[in-house]
Amino acid sequence: MTSENEFQLFTSLRYDPLLLESQENSRPVLNFVAPSPFYMLAYHRDRMVEAAQHFDFDEVEKRLQDGKALHEELLKRTKTEIERSGKDRAMKVYNAVILLEISVDILQLRLLFDKAANLTVEFTDVPAVPLSTLYPPSLDPPNSKVQHASSAAFKPSPLTGGALTLGPDDSLPASTSTPPPPPEWTLKLDTAPTPSSPFTLLKTTKREMYDQSRQRALPENPAGAAYREVMLYNEVNELTEGTLTSLYLFRGGRWVTPPVGVPSGEFTSKTLKDDGADEGELRKPFAGRWGHSTRSAKVGAGGQRGTSRRWALGSGYCMEEPVSIDTVQVGEGVWVSNGVRGFGYGKVVE
Repeated sequence: MTSENEFQLFTSLRYDPLLLESQENSRPVLNFVAPSPFYMLAYHRDRMVEAAQHFDFDEVEKRLQDGKALHEELLKRTKTEIERSGKDRAMKVYNAVILLEISVDILQLRLLFDKAANLTVEFTDVPAVPLSTLYPPSLDPPNSKVQHASSAAFKPSPLTGGALTLGPDDSLPASTSTPPPPPEWTLKLDTAPTPSSPFTLLKTTKREMYDQSRQRALPENPAGAAYREVMLYNEVNELTEGTLTSLYLFRGGRWVTPPVGVPSGEFTSKTLKDDGADEGELRKPFAGRWGHSTRSAKVGAGGQRGTSRRWALGSGYCMEEPVSIDTVQVGEGVWVSNGVRGFGYGKVVE
């Protein structure tokens, strides 16, 4: 019988051949091999190392030191999985008349390490999305007229012999200049706090708190309902994260994300220094005399340092800032993101 104290470290990431075309995804800070079909693999490796150090999974830490070896092992396992079950998945997609827009070559990889560093990889089909969903040009709302993204360098089509020029009354089709909107989410605020702990900060298979949150706030929906999210908050009524995603809310004229705590350790200190980041320590926030949070700038709210969240902070799209649940309003727009689906935009509902 497995002890309730036993758990595995894990992370979930995206395998998508479209990422081979992404210059951003090929940056050395995001991947060990370029180009790579894995979405921010280096960031996933980093947070698994952080968890391994915190929970004393020493063999896991050793195994993760070689990032290129990790890339090659995952690529080999993924290709084997596609070859082994490609026919079965293709038949399922055909029978479903592709209603879910599933691509047989786009997968979620769930990496699980036990304390002895044995690696298990679980594969799940995921929907296709454009690169702009994985690496958005900004966090402007999808219907915003303001666009911060710079235009890509013009590449003449070989069909025109390179002679195409635009006159003063000409324009390119909108579809070539405006990325498609991100997936739409609906978000509900949880009805009870989720206490902060190392298991809300670091990704492990101890996820009962997230299942309980979805059962409380989404009783009529299955736990795995896509594009529905529950916004978690801690003991002092500060938002921490979603059950599946990192959160970004518009406050004070800019997008902010709840601060997180990070575990102590040489590896964590180095990654924060390399990022130029200044994120919270692993210390619990506590209520002050008047019930509000009393914190230093170094105290995290209790959520996870998500991979896509780390990218958004490093790209200057948002800042860390505590967000009280008292400020959350029905109808307000919220960005969400995770390491499998990328970024999405939604509204808070009752």
